Amino acid sequence: MSRAPGSARARVGLEVSQVVELPRPRTPGDGEPARMYAVVTVTVHRPGTAPAPGEAHASGKAGPRLAEVLLIDHSSSMVIPPSRLAAARAAASSALARIPDGALFALVAGGDRAAMIYPRRPEFAVAHAESRAAAEAALRDCTPGGGTAMGTWLERARQLFRDLPATGPGGHVRHALLLTDGKNEPGYESPAELRERVERCARAFDCDVVGIGDAWETEELLLIAGALGGRTRAVADLTRLPDELAALTGSAAERDVTGLRLRLHHRAGVRPYSFERVHPTRATLTPDRTDLTGVEAGAGGPVEEYGLGPCGEETRAYLLCVGAPYDPAQLGKELLLTEVEVDAEGPAEHLELPEPRPVLVRWTDDADLYSRLDPQVAHYRHEEELHRTFEEACAELKRGARDAAQALLGTAWRLAGQVGDTAMRDHLLHLVRVTDAERGRVELLDHIPRFDVEAARIQSSVTVLPGARRGTRRAGPR
Repeated sequence: MSRAPGSARARVGLEVSQVVELPRPRTPGDGEPARMYAVVTVTVHRPGTAPAPGEAHASGKAGPRLAEVLLIDHSSSMVIPPSRLAAARAAASSALARIPDGALFALVAGGDRAAMIYPRRPEFAVAHAESRAAAEAALRDCTPGGGTAMGTWLERARQLFRDLPATGPGGHVRHALLLTDGKNEPGYESPAELRERVERCARAFDCDVVGIGDAWETEELLLIAGALGGRTRAVADLTRLPDELAALTGSAAERDVTGLRLRLHHRAGVRPYSFERVHPTRATLTPDRTDLTGVEAGAGGPVEEYGLGPCGEETRAYLLCVGAPYDPAQLGKELLLTEVEVDAEGPAEHLELPEPRPVLVRWTDDADLYSRLDPQVAHYRHEEELHRTFEEACAELKRGARDAAQALLGTAWRLAGQVGDTAMRDHLLHLVRVTDAERGRVELLDHIPRFDVEAARIQSSVTVLPGARRGTRRAGPR
């Protein structure tokens, strides 16, 4: 893959953070291989931003255009109260205003089926002042009604995106924005049908999801956004809705780095256990492709490949867990487990790609070495503990066990402080009164609206980056 120098269009950084030491097995060959954890961080720098130390520049060319589908709930519930539909239409107009001239867009009304608002035919329009005005007029004339079947809305978006290439000449950033005030209704779409339709849309486009009102189902919104690489937002104040949709659409327009792929080359005998995205949102990932040719030929372990989707100026982090095979003859030696590589589909003259980074292991009897915790690995495992604890608290609240919920929310408050998640703490303050911040002692509020609980659940799916990164062993180029 070409890594030509020149003036930068986009620069990609890659880092692996881990403690390489593992304790020597006392009974080699028994049980599963020891687990090695490492955090893989990919950072993308767009034009006009300073490169990170050690990162080079690349020559560039014009990036892909945005193709945006706005999926706006027009079910019957959107007119109760009428201000809800008015706010949704104002927000859609704000989103339309952020779609750049020359980009493609479509506006879809979501009910128990998906109906085109603009254009009337199932195709894209080209964004300019006249087409935006026509879309707003069509939106005002659209009559709400019927139930809710969000999977059909996503299917319509998939059909619209079907013939648009994501990379290469003429490529597009394929993005959808779904706004709803409710949940799927069994008479129109079952949970299994929604999941099946979401899975069909995976990798076809990215989708951000916004919930308004308080009747939406958190699991449905997180399912859609998690599978389609997006973010979930819960908006209580409808006056903020236009700014929220405008910001999400503007961010999509800036994700003009496409085609990046993360490839894991495992050594022979290494067992891949899991690969999770841990920032900005958490999701367990399945590879787009797993190549077992090397395994069958005895040349190495499996090669797993993951598409990163469109990127802007951002950092994404992943937690890798692999099983490390032990060889007594290699005690004390630093060994390669997995090589991590960022590559790109098609020509990459518009990118500066990083050198591969290794995930290593060194077997030792020195407890001072193998008992250390890598700060980044520890950070994201604490984030997972925060999420799990908060979900347990919500389950206790639902069944009326207030004392158990209160204790768990106190733990969640303490964990949020440890990882520096101030946004999560802000959400917790809608549920509890803090009596001892340092020890995590809290009291449940007398009245807790459903929206505040579910909004906090959505927030707990979002993670923060680690703070100071001191005392970390980073694996550099071999």
